[in-house]
Amino acid sequence: MDIRHLVTLRTIARLGSFTKASDELRYSQSTLTIHIQAIEKELNGKVFERIGKNIVITDLGNKLLSIADVIVKAHEKIETLKNKKEVTESTIKIGAQESVALYRLQPIMNQFQQTFPQIKIIQVLGQKSELIDKLLTGEIDLLLVMQRQHDNANLVAIDLVEEKMGIVGLGQNLHSLDDLKNKNFVLIYPKNDCSYRNAFEKYLGVYLESRKNSIEALSIEAIKQSIVINSGVSILPYSTVQYEIQSGQISFFELDLSPEDKVSTQLIYHKNKWLSPLLKEFIKLIEQEMPKTLSATKHSE
Repeated sequence: MDIRHLVTLRTIARLGSFTKASDELRYSQSTLTIHIQAIEKELNGKVFERIGKNIVITDLGNKLLSIADVIVKAHEKIETLKNKKEVTESTIKIGAQESVALYRLQPIMNQFQQTFPQIKIIQVLGQKSELIDKLLTGEIDLLLVMQRQHDNANLVAIDLVEEKMGIVGLGQNLHSLDDLKNKNFVLIYPKNDCSYRNAFEKYLGVYLESRKNSIEALSIEAIKQSIVINSGVSILPYSTVQYEIQSGQISFFELDLSPEDKVSTQLIYHKNKWLSPLLKEFIKLIEQEMPKTLSATKHSE
């Protein structure tokens, strides 16, 4: 049964007139008659009777009317969601690594909440392995991480931006790996489960074995502080140090990574996750704005 037919039924019942309903709905009276005839044919009974000049709803019509009220109101709520006119209070839980949450995600969350101020966004920070567990168990709706590749058949991963990786140091003129030879520096290496630990070991691991001064840092901020305080050298995504680079506090030498070492920021969700209209809007915004963040980074160099 078409939703338009139910709208017609409700309007005629409320106004008690085909003529008034025609004016309000901006349908011809013949169209309204077709709508009502379609309902009566499907129900095999009359929903309105004409008594003199009056239109009277039948018992069958009243039974359908109570059901139609619920259906039409539900349909109107769906339409308001589609048109962004009204959004019922809701919550989105998004998991993120520190590298994404601090340096890429926050402006996008702010933009989304300006459009949907009723929506509450809960941000869950953690390591990739524990966040993936939360995604698989439904504790979070979406996940944003930096990683080399996606290897879980139960998850859908969308590559948003490829991260520019490089050697970072304290005000040093780094132009190649050879610039690190025979120099006195502290090697700052990321924790084992870091997404770019593989790149670190591949490009700087040779220095780690021969160097007495080395520090394992548990976060990006800890790595940056160690670089400044201890004249250290490490590997970081450009997006996490762009402000320090632009201010001249830290230098950056971009690495030409092999395909298996490249790191991307990815948006991940469970393949069986029902994506509500709001969640789809949030995903769409993330996909649109993440590449712009990368473009802005390149433009600022």
